[in-house]
Amino acid sequence: MLLVAYSPLLIQLNEFSKVSAQPPPYPPLSPSLFKVVGTSWGTLNQTMYAAPGDTNIPLFVTVQNIGNRTATGLSETLFLQESFTNISGGQIARAFYENNIEPGLTATTRFIMNIARNASIGVHILRMQIDYLQIVSGTGTTLYLKEQIEVEIPIIITGTSYATIYSINVYPKEVTPGGNVTISGTLVNTATSALSNTNVSFSSPAFSRGTFIYIGQIDPNIPRPFSITVQIQRTLTAGTYPVELFATYMDSLGVTHISSAKTTLPIMQQVYTPSEKPPERSLPDIVRDILWRIFRFFFGSLAFMVLGD
Repeated sequence: MLLVAYSPLLIQLNEFSKVSAQPPPYPPLSPSLFKVVGTSWGTLNQTMYAAPGDTNIPLFVTVQNIGNRTATGLSETLFLQESFTNISGGQIARAFYENNIEPGLTATTRFIMNIARNASIGVHILRMQIDYLQIVSGTGTTLYLKEQIEVEIPIIITGTSYATIYSINVYPKEVTPGGNVTISGTLVNTATSALSNTNVSFSSPAFSRGTFIYIGQIDPNIPRPFSITVQIQRTLTAGTYPVELFATYMDSLGVTHISSAKTTLPIMQQVYTPSEKPPERSLPDIVRDILWRIFRFFFGSLAFMVLGD
């Protein structure tokens, strides 16, 4: 009776031992570990500078498996600070790596990000969570253990731009409220490839409205002059007002960049001078003028001949 009652248990123990038994020494069941070994903007073959205002800019992150087990199914979640957003304006960006990562090898993933115009220049540290499966192989079976670690991502923002605005001129040098002013300048492409969809916008509290001009493609090292005329608000007081220029353009990788420049606009108060009153006329002069008009109406040019004689 006892043998029958415990036989299923004996069978289960034997089946389990066939699956899980492994001869000593037993390897430590420590998880695979990752560390960040590189970050770069651009592509794997072409790096670029990242500047405030850049949008749709790719960030490549390379991590290395420094553990003693293979990892697979790598999923990375990048938590973005206020200076960064994903392409839809959110604060989380995700990337995936499909292949196995053997101990000592690396995996590179790509994130697409936007950088705020007011982002500070320098090194920024972002937090990234890595979720993956650790592969554990035994005698006759393979286990996939779910693991999660967190690492820090250092990224650099520079003030380097691929186009420069210079030789800004304001004409006339002083303008009155309600008048027009012409702003001109030159834009040059300092990159090694053409920039497309280029436009320059103009903004100032003195303008009646903001405005922009479309330039299109600008080739490397070829200056492109631009000019626009805008109207000044009629209710302005005298003073000096700031003017900001923003050149927006797209590089060969589809990344949109912004270059900026500033100038000032002096506004002088319009002076109204009362017109001089004509001298008062005497009554005889008024009567003579009326008679002269009547005489001229009836006699026409003959009046000049008679008066002339």
